[in-house]
Amino acid sequence: MSKILSLGFEFEHDYILIGINSTLEDYRLAYFLNREFNIKLNCKPEGLCFNDKDCSFSFYDYECNTSFSSWSLLANKQIHTSANANANNLFHEDTKTNYLINEKKEVDFFLKIDGDIDLEESELTKKIKNIKGVITSYIINPQNLKSKDYLIF
Repeated sequence: MSKILSLGFEFEHDYILIGINSTLEDYRLAYFLNREFNIKLNCKPEGLCFNDKDCSFSFYDYECNTSFSSWSLLANKQIHTSANANANNLFHEDTKTNYLINEKKEVDFFLKIDGDIDLEESELTKKIKNIKGVITSYIINPQNLKSKDYLIF
């Protein structure tokens, strides 16, 4: 009698993921995070693109060579507005909102930290909350996300 074995692979997520709700624009939040944590988040002009999402999310990253850590700031929302001429309305705008992580629509930005850092998770969120314009920040367990694969890049 033959046995059929099927192998599955689950990617191990070994990083800190922080959800940030903020009224700030992405570049302002990156600036304040740079000042608060003494890092240098750089904007990637091409953003973070996914074929199935058909849009680009703003993306900032920083590689620290001394602590061997990687910091990434990702926008969770991308709003696309298109002007359409309509029979009922001369100037009609269609607005479409795309989310990087659909099950976390309330999150404006994700801060992903790979590697070792000197701060505890609670200290990180406390410092982020102290930034003017940040409403709240909290730790998110990536294992609980259905679309966690969008955070692998």
